Amino acid sequence: MSIFLLATIGGVISLVSTGLGSALAPLFEKWGPLKKYHLSMDFALGVMLSAVAFSLVGPEIVKGQQVGLSLAGLTLGSVFILITDAFMRKPGKILLIATLILHNFPEGMGAGASLAGMSLHNAIPLQLALSIQNLMEGLLLTLLFQSLGMGLMSAVLLGVASGLVEMGGAMTAGLVLNTALNYVPFFLTLAGGAMMMSVLLEIRESISLKRGFSRSQFVTGLFVIPLMNALI
Repeated sequence: MSIFLLATIGGVISLVSTGLGSALAPLFEKWGPLKKYHLSMDFALGVMLSAVAFSLVGPEIVKGQQVGLSLAGLTLGSVFILITDAFMRKPGKILLIATLILHNFPEGMGAGASLAGMSLHNAIPLQLALSIQNLMEGLLLTLLFQSLGMGLMSAVLLGVASGLVEMGGAMTAGLVLNTALNYVPFFLTLAGGAMMMSVLLEIRESISLKRGFSRSQFVTGLFVIPLMNALI
């Protein structure tokens, strides 16, 4: 199977998981205020940080190979989200929507690069982790769109469409990796930097807006990748 096709499959997995999360929105519509849902999002934040530490960034740094490329990816991914935050500094919901959608591109690059350039044993836990947090992100995006006054169907369609950004990122990674697999560490750490900064900004936002932060759910999410690595 070609490198580009493998990367594209990674993008399809991200697209489907994000779309599924959005499609679940009608089931959660009766849960009440959006604030209650944010507490369950804390588990996904833990999963994201777990993926950064144990799959995207940590292993590449520990290898000691192409450390410069890995650090460049980590820095660029982090700066990308910081710039997004700076330009989109509006009321919480708008900022969160913009950050979630824009960080999907480097995240999609990581999803594609993992399938194209990592062993299946190492790629599966990462794909599962990304799918878990994509489910939560797709659902959260749809609920956020609704909270801005959109109809349910329009909000669901926009949530599903946000997965296309990840698909684009994965295909972009596939095109580059088809020429040089040496860039795998860059794409993985680029996704890691974007995810790490997104988590930090979301935690900061939760604290500043006083909407609550579930430490227990967050810590539980942190154990997802190590647990899957041990089981697979």
